Amino acid sequence: MDQWDTVAKGPKLLSDRVPRCDLAPREALHRIGSMYYISQFRRSKEGLMFREIKSSGEHAGLFADAACKFLAAFIGNTAGWCVITTPRRRHADGFHFATEVCRRISGTLGIPFYVDALQCVNHDRLHPDFMLLRPIAERRVIVYDDIITTGSTLLATNTQLGDRDMVLNLISISNR
Repeated sequence: MDQWDTVAKGPKLLSDRVPRCDLAPREALHRIGSMYYISQFRRSKEGLMFREIKSSGEHAGLFADAACKFLAAFIGNTAGWCVITTPRRRHADGFHFATEVCRRISGTLGIPFYVDALQCVNHDRLHPDFMLLRPIAERRVIVYDDIITTGSTLLATNTQLGDRDMVLNLISISNR
């Protein structure tokens, strides 16, 4: 033992605050105002960094499988349902995690997936303004988002779907 073993710990390193998920399923119901959403996983102190998860097709498969199992048990008959993602705001090109998850949900459950159905028309992360780009025939919509932090994206998406009979908000990871 030397003097370094008795020194008080310094401030936390920035890497200690990097969002992570241990990929342990923890389904939970949450509420923001009058809107409810279901998260499948939650932020944890250890595990993979969010950016690692969001850049992997393998992880998209894991999250899609979990979503399909949940949706089959929760809504049962998927006739008349469709799935969309919240708008892309950072990754306009290339691999997009939520899009890949929704493609897999669509294929497994046999429901339509409306790719890029919504678009963000401003760059305000706390007060986004979205626009519906294409008609969605189904009256019941599953809105899938990869990570929720403030909830502003989900609230803005639901504003565009206010005329629907039912909107089910499903989130991969709760970062709240």
